[in-house]
Amino acid sequence: MLLGYVSIALAQKFPAPTRVWSVGPLTKAEPATMGIVIGGKRTTVTGPQVDPQTGSRPAATRSVVFAGDRIVIASKVGMRNVEGAQIPETVYQLLSLDIRTGEVKDTRDTSAFASLGVFAACDEHIIMSGRSLMRLTPDLKDAGTFDGHARGNKSWLVRNISPGGSTLGNGTDSGFELIDARTLQARTLTDLSVSDASVSSKAAVSDSPFWFRDYPKAKSFATLTNERGRHLIFHGDCGGPQFLSDDRILISGCKTARIIDTQGNVLHTINLHDPVAFAGVSQNGRRFALQLAGKCERFVVYSVDTGEPAAEVMPDEPPQEQSWTAFSHDGTMLVVGSPLKLTLYRLP
Repeated sequence: MLLGYVSIALAQKFPAPTRVWSVGPLTKAEPATMGIVIGGKRTTVTGPQVDPQTGSRPAATRSVVFAGDRIVIASKVGMRNVEGAQIPETVYQLLSLDIRTGEVKDTRDTSAFASLGVFAACDEHIIMSGRSLMRLTPDLKDAGTFDGHARGNKSWLVRNISPGGSTLGNGTDSGFELIDARTLQARTLTDLSVSDASVSSKAAVSDSPFWFRDYPKAKSFATLTNERGRHLIFHGDCGGPQFLSDDRILISGCKTARIIDTQGNVLHTINLHDPVAFAGVSQNGRRFALQLAGKCERFVVYSVDTGEPAAEVMPDEPPQEQSWTAFSHDGTMLVVGSPLKLTLYRLP
């Protein structure tokens, strides 16, 4: 059922946001080591420079968060070999910035063998997912650690948090779990394998092509997995799924974005002239952003309820792939950029 339709013209003007501050560069990339064994309390690294600007669309919404009166970023600053490991680990620096001024107040070093994700929990804490899953305070102090093996799992992977910040998705060797972001306690959602693109407080959604035999002409799929099983809710030419709330899902890709419900009903369709990608949603479920990748990168902020545009932001520093973005809890502020240059905007 089609309840709303929005078509955005190329020349349409949007209300201008107010720039609060711009800061950067915030970190200096450490040289990458490709043959040195790291040990002891100090590490010396040599080699080529690593650009801290993101080259990954998924990383763009997992590298900067609001936490209370702070903004926290996770900047990749180098790589190093570790004794006994078959692959080098990536070195990151976490920075906690004063939301009023952009001043760096606290820093913390960490590492991951794959990517490092930072997520905003609903209680103004931060979740850091790398070599371990940890809760941190806004000033980067330890506030809890998840034991991934306590429930008998040999492997686990956390790469998404629900829009409201209450629940993390955890892919394990025995199925899929939902983890409370406040207590780090897990509960089983399903014993099916789920490659989650996004999670809510009670479900996961995947873009895996489980249904290709049923719909051989379709190029994209959205599969909802909840306690009642696995359900196809979208198939079409293009688009990847992201939860906007427990009962709203964004399907975005190519030059179209659709807001659907969890039964697959299309509520709003947004047609644009440039390729689009998801760029974040506010925890109160009121606003979300799309990246428009035309000649110049720009972000358009929309209402979740109506699909109508509310503001447009154009970053100063061109990205490799997609600039980092994050909303404040109430959707009134948007931070855009990377460690090269980070800008906070107040939205109309």
